Amino acid sequence: MRSSSLRDASSSRTVVITRPKAPSSVWDQALGAAGFTLQHVPLIVIDGPPRPQDIESVAAQLHRFQAIMFVSPQAVVQFFRHCRLDMSAWRTPCWATGGASHAALLKAGVQAALILMPEDESGLWDSEHLWLRVKETVNAGQKVLIVRGTDLEHRDPTQSDPQWLAQGVGREFLSQQLKDKGLDVTYLVAYQRRSPLWDQAQCSQVRALLHSPSVWIFTSSQAARNLAAQLKPFDFSSAQAIATHERIAQELRHLGFGVVLLSRPGVTDVVRSLESLP
Repeated sequence: MRSSSLRDASSSRTVVITRPKAPSSVWDQALGAAGFTLQHVPLIVIDGPPRPQDIESVAAQLHRFQAIMFVSPQAVVQFFRHCRLDMSAWRTPCWATGGASHAALLKAGVQAALILMPEDESGLWDSEHLWLRVKETVNAGQKVLIVRGTDLEHRDPTQSDPQWLAQGVGREFLSQQLKDKGLDVTYLVAYQRRSPLWDQAQCSQVRALLHSPSVWIFTSSQAARNLAAQLKPFDFSSAQAIATHERIAQELRHLGFGVVLLSRPGVTDVVRSLESLP
């Protein structure tokens, strides 16, 4: 975050987007169209892969895998950015937990028929519901690739650098289900996550925004933890937030947010949740 990216909060309610900022974001478009004043306070910074050559190596062996799980839109973007593929010849099924990852795969050139994601009837787009969708499509002995990130601040000191760089973190539930069914799971680290680095002036601006009539949208538990770490100590009792998963809502309540509203993860659902606030 740059100091100039934070404007003084107006007397009307401001919606604070904590996701990594992306050009022409569907969140910006939908929230702006709904008439909300937007602020961007990215709470997770995305860096490229620690070893781009690993992506190139795996991309040359895609025929080995029954399916590829992309844990996030960033996993999709970084994977296809660092390898050269003839997308007209792409035949490998891709798994995604949410609409943003689905859209990123389509933009990368993957055919819609090859993308599997949870049924949207319940709005619960997560690993558990993805597993219900894909578990009958794989069998013991097959290989599945999970493309994910790694957290620079939460590196396990017991792991050597090669192991840490190769494993990454995320979607542990899905990994375990695949292993329990007898599949061979391979991990590929496509990006690195870290906390933003704020100076005192930026921290002061964020504190003021939290005290203003604002609603913070969280799509990641890690983003909530990063915010608390940057401002520690801070009293969040006057802050309002919308969480797109129960685990995120629990983290926000643990931090002491005064109002935490649980929403389905789609951007249109978040807009409805915002409009339901008094």
